[in-house]
Order: sequence, then C-alpha cells, then structure tokens
Amino acid sequence: LAARHSRRPKIERSGRLDVAKTLRKNIRHDSILFDTHWRKKRKQPAQLFVLCDVSGSVSAYAKFLLLFLYSLNDVLPKIRSFCFSNRMGEVTELFNEHEVANAIDEAMRLHGMGGSDYGRSLMDFEEQCLNKLTRNSTVIILGGGRNNKTEPRLDILKKVYLKARQVLWLNPESRANWGSGDSEMLRYQSACHQASECQSLQQLERFVDQLLRQSS
Repeated sequence: LAARHSRRPKIERSGRLDVAKTLRKNIRHDSILFDTHWRKKRKQPAQLFVLCDVSGSVSAYAKFLLLFLYSLNDVLPKIRSFCFSNRMGEVTELFNEHEVANAIDEAMRLHGMGGSDYGRSLMDFEEQCLNKLTRNSTVIILGGGRNNKTEPRLDILKKVYLKARQVLWLNPESRANWGSGDSEMLRYQSACHQASECQSLQQLERFVDQLLRQSS
C-alpha cells in the first residue's frame, strides 16, 4: 500500500489567475503575458484521529490497526492516536519516542485495564480534542461498541460527526451481532459517515487503501 500510494504523481493545481499581479509583472514586456501569477489557496493539513478500544478481546485488533497505520506513516496524514477502556488517553507521543511495537505495548499497559466505557471515553475525547477538529479531520474509531450498560453519550459522537470531515468506525464483531446484549453499535453508527466490519487483514487493507485514496 505504501509503495502504491507513494508512486502516485502529485499534481498541484495552479489555482485562479491573479490578473492584477500578472499585468504588473509583465509591464516590462509591453504587457505581453510572459509571466503568469496564480492565486493559491493555502490548504489546511489533513489530520487523522485514531481512537482504539484496547479492552478485552478487541485489544488484538487495536494493536494490529495501530501497527498498520504507523507502518504507513509516510503516506498518511499526521496521526494522533488515543487508547481507551474505561478512560481515554492520548498515546501519540509514545509513537514519537519509541519503536511502533514498543509504543503499542506501552499504550496497552497504560490504557488496557478495565471494561469498556465508551461514554466516559467520549467525554475524555471531547475535553481533549473536540475544539481541534476541522473539516480536514478524519476520526477513526476501532471497537465493538459494547458499553457494559453505561451511558453511551451518543450526543458527543454527534458533535464529532458535525465538526470532522468524516467519522469512520471499524468493528471487529460481525454485523449480525451489532445491537445485541450491551452493544450500542446500532446507535453509534447513526453518527458515523461509515461503519464497517473489520475482522480480517483483507478488510483492513481495503479500508486503509480507501483512506489513502481520499488523503492523496
């Protein structure tokens, strides 16, 4: 994936012609337009927020997603990563300071204890990052959406949905199990631009390939 997307030609759009500046710069050429000048929009950099449930059985999927994304760091937008079980914490600096595998192990040690509480974790994310989201932000959530009968705080996810460019949810559980037992997935997917099963390498590869296409 990294090789495929790094080979894509980067075509810079020239933007709209700046007529006044072009005429001024070509006075010495008797106004024959040898030198054209273009208005260029300053593009805000894209940013990726990755929220991983690292409790119980889904932690193995979280490890693999983080490993996959950071292995593609050169062709992805800037990544800010967060891990949670019952509380959410940012682990971005761990990946800046350590090898990816070691950073993942430390993130699991710090945040992998306890049962999932998505509502409390969304409150933490709101406090830390809601005002940092822009129309160039993509938020990826990996988790089963099982909330142990606590308050899901769907209202916070809706705020994220309205501020970010897109909210994408990857669920390691089969879609047939969404909404069963303590799963809040059917409610959460209403505040996502896309919610997908992610149980295999092939599904993850398709998802990241699509993400890279959108980011290029």
